[in-house]
Amino acid sequence: MKQEPRAYGGISGFMLKVARQSIPVSQEAFAETLAVDPTTVQSWESGRRPLGAATMTQVRRLGRQLLRLGVDSELVAMIPVAIEADLIITAIATPVPDGELGQHPLAGCVMDLRISELLTWALTGVPPRIASRIPPVRRRGPAPTRPELGWIDRKQLNANLLQLSDRGEQDGSTLLLRSQACFLTGLARLDTPAKLSTAASRYLVGGESWSPSWLDARSHVVSCAYRGDPEPLRRFITHAQESDDCETAALNYTAYWVGDMPDREGDDGFMPRNLLRWRGSRMYPHLVERLQTTHPLIDLNTHNLWLLLRSQRGLIIDDKQTSLLLLDRIDEAADSNRVSQQSLRELRSMKSALAELGYRK
Repeated sequence: MKQEPRAYGGISGFMLKVARQSIPVSQEAFAETLAVDPTTVQSWESGRRPLGAATMTQVRRLGRQLLRLGVDSELVAMIPVAIEADLIITAIATPVPDGELGQHPLAGCVMDLRISELLTWALTGVPPRIASRIPPVRRRGPAPTRPELGWIDRKQLNANLLQLSDRGEQDGSTLLLRSQACFLTGLARLDTPAKLSTAASRYLVGGESWSPSWLDARSHVVSCAYRGDPEPLRRFITHAQESDDCETAALNYTAYWVGDMPDREGDDGFMPRNLLRWRGSRMYPHLVERLQTTHPLIDLNTHNLWLLLRSQRGLIIDDKQTSLLLLDRIDEAADSNRVSQQSLRELRSMKSALAELGYRK
């Protein structure tokens, strides 16, 4: 009989802890509210008893009680996301036979920004945006400031992640797994990225129609940029967006990433679809906020922002605060010598669009 892998619960446990402390309420009082033993709350928060092992009914009840106690609704909404992040960490920590790669959580769901940030928090210590909504807590003595990996060996976890990023390239059903693992290796700054498949490498040298290898190529070049090499990303932007369906994929993927598309997707087939409806109200401030010369993806953020404002120009009028910030960011980026020539042209184009609608310095 096959033995189930040991489950990790550090991310969801830490999210539950910061949610409880934000009220604030003690573990004992919280346990009484939930009608459970205080040791149950302690084991949830420490990750010893993963929340992912609880029933859906228990998790929903937990969320309702947190809301009733006055916890920020966005913090509460992150707990199920944190449970999913735990499942991904568990799967990465467990070596997977080739025949079971299709069952890996990274092969069955497209990550979004929220999951990515929680995984990055555990892997690198960089806090997610949600951390800014967590009130400071007085602590007696030293206490963890991030989810801990607990029983998981970090070196083995990193080795497994690198291995996943170099597998599945011949099998379309696991190409999503490879792409997303490659992306995570870049966020974690792990060694060199896996070699590109032949199909993915075409997106760096010439115009291609969209295929699942587009995401593989994108993950590879983004991973390189996070490691300090922007040139593959710049080649990808120049060549991979020459077709209309690749431009559509770039926008749809970013809309999905930031939450402008409300539903989760199990594969990348949604990316080139023309009929998806989203406005970009989250994407616009997200990209402008990241239009910083210190950001490793500044060229990609510039290009996606340029694509967005070509298709949704009304955002400039609808979101004045973001448009004013964009005006400042354009000048900073253009004067920095940190962007490509293509980015410079796109920055000037956006500045002209802003000027036409009355935004000038």
